[in-house]
Amino acid sequence: MTKKQPIIRDERFYVIENASYRIGYIILAFGLMLLIFIRSIAFQESNWDLFALVVISSLAATIYQFVHKIISFSWKWIFFLLAVAMLAAMVTYIVASLTK
Repeated sequence: MTKKQPIIRDERFYVIENASYRIGYIILAFGLMLLIFIRSIAFQESNWDLFALVVISSLAATIYQFVHKIISFSWKWIFFLLAVAMLAAMVTYIVASLTK
C-alpha cells in the first residue's frame, strides 16, 4: 500500500540536488577533456567539436547563474574572464604551432 503524501522540497533538498548536478558536471567536463587529450595525442585527431561542448556547457551555466542573480555582475570579473580566455587562446596557438 502506497501513501499519497506529497514530497516536501525545502532548501536542503535543492542544495543536495544542485550539489549532485555539480559533481556530475565536473566528472563529465573533465572526463571529456581527458578524452580530448587522449584522442589528440594518440590519434592526432582534431577534437574541437568535443571541446566546444565543454565551453558551451560552461558558458550556459554561467549565463544561467547571471540571469538568476547567483553570480553578481562585476566588470572586473568579466575582464578577468576575458583575460583568461585570451591567455588560453595564446597558449593553444603556441602549442598548436609547436606540434606541427
